[in-house]
Amino acid sequence: MTTEKLFWQIAEDDKEAFNTLFRAWYERLCRFAMHYLDSRGDVEEVVSDVFVALWQGRKSLDTVKKAETYLFVAVKNRCYNYHRKIVPFSVDIEEQTDIESTTENPQQNLEKEELFAKLDALVEALPEQRRLIFKMIKEDGLTAKQTAEILNLSVRTVESQIYKAIKTLEKEITAYLGYSPRKIRNTKLRNELMGLLW
Repeated sequence: MTTEKLFWQIAEDDKEAFNTLFRAWYERLCRFAMHYLDSRGDVEEVVSDVFVALWQGRKSLDTVKKAETYLFVAVKNRCYNYHRKIVPFSVDIEEQTDIESTTENPQQNLEKEELFAKLDALVEALPEQRRLIFKMIKEDGLTAKQTAEILNLSVRTVESQIYKAIKTLEKEITAYLGYSPRKIRNTKLRNELMGLLW
């Protein structure tokens, strides 16, 4: 079920639809809020407040045309009101380095963790706006258009920034490995990197 349909149902006082929306979006919005706040407690409070406000104002939700953008903008605005500074977001390496299979040996796991730790450091070294755009698109799964709307930027600016971020990261990872990440033999690891870099 789409987020828009859930909004319509919530507007009709459907509590189960609200619970479904909460379960589907709470953690994702918390990860997004971590771009703006450095405390998990603050993040959870902000996101919870957004859901409370959503329920209280549910009667108008059926007029919202871009529900996902609405949620991200609501969290961003509340973060700014809650704590007016942007704090670098640290990627949880464990989220990106889940065990591939029981046949993968400890050495491969170590190499994988080291590679993603390096990638994490490289992402954090990107200019602030470029880093945020990269994370919103590659980690939060937003489109360039959604990201542009949320950050009040042009789509062209967002596309330019994500292109520059990917080129920088690919160049640095190539230098780190000594060869292009496209040539990594571990198929699943290569595919994971491709998902982030291309």
